[in-house]
Amino acid sequence: MGLRLFCGMLFIQGCVFGQYTYFFNRYAVSDGLNTNKVNCVWQDDKGFLWIGTEVGIQRFDGGKFVTFFGNRSDRMLPHLGVEQILGAENGKLWLVQGSQIGLFDPFTFQYDGIPIRTRDALPPRNEVKLFKDSRGEVFLCASKYGLLRYDRAKKIFTDTDVSVRVPRDWGVNGLFEDPGTGEYFVFGDKGLALFDSGTGELFYEGNNPQHIPFFDPGTLPNATGFQKARDGTWWATYWDFDRTEQGSVVLHYDPGQGKMVSDTLGSRSGVDYAFLEQLLETRNGQLWIGGDNSLLTYESDLDGFRQQIKAMPSESDIRASDIRHLFEDREGNIWSSTENGLYVVNPDLRDVYNLMVIDGLKRESAVNALLETQDKENWIGTWGNGLLFYDARFERINGNPYTEISKADFESYGKVWDLCQHSTSGRIWAASQGGTLAVFDPDTKKALHWLRPPAFKGSTVRQVKEDKNGDLWFGTQGGHLVKRKSNDSVSNASFKLLHNFNTIINRLYFDRQGRLWVGTHKQGVYVIEPDSGTILSHFDEEFSDRFSVPDNSITDIQQYNDSIFFLGSETLNILNIRTRKVRRVTAYEGLNGSKVSQMMIDNGGVLWMITNNGLGSYNYENDMIGSYNNLHGIMYGERTNAAKCRMHNGEIWFGGGDVVFGFAPETLKQTEIPPNVTLTDLKLFNRFIPLDSVLAQKRIRFEHHQNSFTFYFSALNFNQRHKLQYYYRIPGINREWARAERDLAANYTTLPPGKYTFEVKSRNLQGLESPSVTAVHFAILPPFYGTWWFIALLSLILLSLAYLIYRLRVNRLLAVERLRHKVARDLHDDMGSTLSTINILSAMAKSKMAGDSVASSNYLTKIAENSQRMMEAMDDIVWSIKPNNDSMQRVVARMREYATGMLEAKDIGFEFKVDECINTLKLDMEARRDLFLIFKEAINNTAKYSRCATVIADIHCEGKGLYMGIRDNGAGFDVEHADTGNGLENMRKRAQTLRGQLHIGSSPEKGTEITLRMPLKKK
Repeated sequence: MGLRLFCGMLFIQGCVFGQYTYFFNRYAVSDGLNTNKVNCVWQDDKGFLWIGTEVGIQRFDGGKFVTFFGNRSDRMLPHLGVEQILGAENGKLWLVQGSQIGLFDPFTFQYDGIPIRTRDALPPRNEVKLFKDSRGEVFLCASKYGLLRYDRAKKIFTDTDVSVRVPRDWGVNGLFEDPGTGEYFVFGDKGLALFDSGTGELFYEGNNPQHIPFFDPGTLPNATGFQKARDGTWWATYWDFDRTEQGSVVLHYDPGQGKMVSDTLGSRSGVDYAFLEQLLETRNGQLWIGGDNSLLTYESDLDGFRQQIKAMPSESDIRASDIRHLFEDREGNIWSSTENGLYVVNPDLRDVYNLMVIDGLKRESAVNALLETQDKENWIGTWGNGLLFYDARFERINGNPYTEISKADFESYGKVWDLCQHSTSGRIWAASQGGTLAVFDPDTKKALHWLRPPAFKGSTVRQVKEDKNGDLWFGTQGGHLVKRKSNDSVSNASFKLLHNFNTIINRLYFDRQGRLWVGTHKQGVYVIEPDSGTILSHFDEEFSDRFSVPDNSITDIQQYNDSIFFLGSETLNILNIRTRKVRRVTAYEGLNGSKVSQMMIDNGGVLWMITNNGLGSYNYENDMIGSYNNLHGIMYGERTNAAKCRMHNGEIWFGGGDVVFGFAPETLKQTEIPPNVTLTDLKLFNRFIPLDSVLAQKRIRFEHHQNSFTFYFSALNFNQRHKLQYYYRIPGINREWARAERDLAANYTTLPPGKYTFEVKSRNLQGLESPSVTAVHFAILPPFYGTWWFIALLSLILLSLAYLIYRLRVNRLLAVERLRHKVARDLHDDMGSTLSTINILSAMAKSKMAGDSVASSNYLTKIAENSQRMMEAMDDIVWSIKPNNDSMQRVVARMREYATGMLEAKDIGFEFKVDECINTLKLDMEARRDLFLIFKEAINNTAKYSRCATVIADIHCEGKGLYMGIRDNGAGFDVEHADTGNGLENMRKRAQTLRGQLHIGSSPEKGTEITLRMPLKKK
């Protein structure tokens, strides 16, 4: 029947450096997951990851998780856990939530439940799982019922006309399709079946003409998982109910040979219980199997499986016991859904080598020094455990050079601070505690000399470096700079103290010009000429910033070119020795952390450095900063703050604490062109809006109050995301490209109305930019009072108003001008003619005074009459233009006063009727004057010529006009034959000016009636 392989026999724990360890990166609630209980993962066509958890669905763009709840309507997403996600048509997603199946549209946030219609009722404890084949047909696997299909026309799942045949009364746990052969593998509680869609044949234990062992009764009693590998072999898992050895079993079958394959046999791990059901073959042909208490990876170098769930997991291991789903994204990352978060690992990324030197050591062994010898051995100097030796593959080499010294001396010599191999002699010098030095033979790994030079004055030797002449330089904790010439004999007396800086010497560094740089604590850096020992420069105050905060504790030094030097301190300092200017690179400029402790420049001029947050890089040419962590395979990078080494092959190694790691810089650099950036989300104020539906518009339009945006973006590349930097701008708002912070978002608040284009691009650490700039066009509509039509209308109104005011002013000026002309005319007509008459009469009276007193008296009488008439006319003119008389009450009062005075003198009765509405009228000055003069002329003629006993005057409103009537009971006259004279003619002219009608009715002995009707307006 073949070999059966229990998962309890699959565990191989790698414990030797050189075997690759997978680095699992975990996402949890602290990273944005809505719960650590993750059920499944799916990647859509755009590159988004969709995460199904026990409390719903989330989308992950590499930077943030977005939760989808749907709108509060009958089409909202059910508040249930999501067990499975599968891609559907038009960008939709199939969701399995318990027994609920539905389609979720991320475009509109709408959800549609899909009913299940079967001929028989689904049994209890039935579990369902979706499967989509290469033709796009969707099947529903019912574990206690059978196989159903999705009917697109009816939008239901049905068990009728299912294209894949299943044995009768079989429940289906899942399907697997081989698109090349058209074969469908059906697995469930009754085993495995194969349906050939080309021939329509169904093979299983009841029909096994080819005697395939997988179909033999009892071989595969229940199938929990199945995978047909690229090499054509079959993998299957099932649960063995044997009472003595219950557990999951992995079977491997080669149909080409027609037999079981035994190449998976391993050793027992001690795992008591495991249930395997998740099988995944990666794009590179590696098999992963997951389930309860197991995550197995098939390793070709072991010819078997390695258990990734370890009894004592490290920080980089997976810390979960339930592997619920395995998924490979399009970049080759493996995502594991567990009860303790979401884990991701890329088995193809093997860029960094890690070594835990404390492993197996009982005493403290913090790494202080790294040295690759001329023979390609690796020596590690520790604080408390002396020297450790490794070969080129970092396999441990035996050696203990401290057996010949006492335990008390080992307390000094066993605490190594620095290592240096002399270029000519090949001897290795170890700087150690308490002012001690040890000189070793690299071949025998035995000490040649144990030294305690007096020049060190008992101070710990922290640095040892060789200059271009072969002389050795030493720096101590107490600030002593000591030199030993290469041709001197090795003795305690061969060391000479050159300077005492009275502070800690953190670093000695020789630049390309042979100058010695001394980095100190709180005193900056000194530049010394090695031959003479003269101090050439002292850079100290240059490191104080504009707030006078000193940053002059120099921890490391690296030369970029003849002028530029990198100096590590609390920040990264870039010193130009020609200008003596210092530029700082801090966390504000993107530096990964602070306190730069170790630095190394690679062959490409990129600076690699260790900060309190781990490994970072700085590309001076492109001014690009990068950061690296466990996503790149670096374990505990922040601990490696004490040692560094550049290997002969260009690899860079850092060490500190109990950790050493190394890498080839080229492997961590990103030489591929960065991908284009995708807009992932759009937040309007504090509310996410459906981005896809918005982007479907040619230009997004927002109301004027919708003017605060946050654009989220990502390259949707999970392997490169920590090697990319993002730049964005809105032309007209941003003068230059702004670099995005870690949340990958651009926030704009209170943008004014207008048309805008948001642009974003990515750039890797080598300065390569994405092929194109991602742009989204949007417009903020102005409020109605800011629209062109409103502004045009308002402008027209203002212009009209201005013109109206202008016309009113002009009309007022014209009215004043007309008044002046009228007054002048009246004065000329009335006063001028009267004065002329008076002048003539005066001359005639004077000439008749001596000879004809009677004529002279008549002339004087006429002069008096004319003078009286002139005074009355003058009084009328003055009264009409006086502002106090701008009311009809004053006009009526003057009419009454004039008529009473004129008629009483003739002993004529007078009755004056005035309607109350007259007091509400508003007539202009000319109209009031003309009305009064018509009335005056009528009363004057009546008093002079009518010989009446009574006069009745009536003024009232008549419709929208004014009526004035003056009637007497006098002698009357014949209107047609009478000489009207100037008085009546003036009355008619004034009536025309008032746009009124004047009527004079009279006959002999029947009196006279004068009526005036004129239009008017009320106040």
